[in-house]
Amino acid sequence: MADSGARRHTTEVLFEFVAGGEDPLTQAMTPEPALITMRGDIQGQVFRLRHGRQLIGRRPECDIRLRERAVSGIHAEIVRSQSGVVIRDLESTNGTMVNGARIADAMALTQGTLVRIGNCVFKYVDSQLDVEFTESLHEKGITDSLTGAYDKAYVIARLGYILDGVSAAHPVSVIAFDYDDFKKINDEKGHAAGDAALRACTELVRNTCLRAGDLLARAGGDEFLIVLPDTALASATHIADGVRRCIEESELEVTASFGVCCADSAETPEALLARADQLLYRAKGGGRNRVIA
Repeated sequence: MADSGARRHTTEVLFEFVAGGEDPLTQAMTPEPALITMRGDIQGQVFRLRHGRQLIGRRPECDIRLRERAVSGIHAEIVRSQSGVVIRDLESTNGTMVNGARIADAMALTQGTLVRIGNCVFKYVDSQLDVEFTESLHEKGITDSLTGAYDKAYVIARLGYILDGVSAAHPVSVIAFDYDDFKKINDEKGHAAGDAALRACTELVRNTCLRAGDLLARAGGDEFLIVLPDTALASATHIADGVRRCIEESELEVTASFGVCCADSAETPEALLARADQLLYRAKGGGRNRVIA
């Protein structure tokens, strides 16, 4: 039954995509080379390939960054030119596989070619239709259907990449928050009213409080997360209080409590989020409608 549900979901996305876009035949004929992640850290992610040289590997300077341990720091390169797209291994430890065979020289990529880098597998496509449909499907797969915020799994995966580059000069902060006595809305006004309030609150926070690069996710129920790259604790606390005041002063008749913490050295996403959760519970226990950092 799970497979049937997945097929229905794909069909629905395809219908919406084709109905709302340009002529599918034109899209299919328009070149748009890209790698689609079939297996890896963020499955379904699309890497569009620009003209020129792009590096693949674990290092932050790579154009296509992978966190998988079997991938070398600078593993391979892809070069797109007027004559096509080629991939070349850069003396990586585990090699680069194209359609199951380890390559020794530059290899041209064609529609449907499978590329394996470490334990990550990509499919090469060369049409605008494939690229934009996959991007549309991926966006639906990582987005909470009720609120439009990202889902927790996606933000944890993205947070892993961000934390790879964390340092005292590049701190990463996380805000965990949930709405105070939200159960009352569901009990007194019904779940439809509760859903409407969650949608309105999420739109308010996303449109008025977030900066470019910040990530908003629904962690479950009425609990949400905000990931703030390159943000120290003092700035993150200020942002959290701005979100708190924005919610309190809105017409939504709800308040929220916040936990804020910062990582400036190596830490797992799960550990950082657990610390933010603990601070959130302290805010709830301390009277609610407040920020604890």
